[in-house]
Amino acid sequence: MPRRKKKARELTDEETMKKLFPKKVREEAKKTALDSQKLSSKKDSS
Repeated sequence: MPRRKKKARELTDEETMKKLFPKKVREEAKKTALDSQKLSSKKDSS
């Protein structure tokens, strides 16, 4: 008997991103988020 699919509310953020977007888009989103965090931390410290 195969495993049941997780319902949308049971998915983690990572699983949701993997299900909704292709790999290139996910990588670009992660890169953008990381750059944004770096910029905000520089702004806060100065």
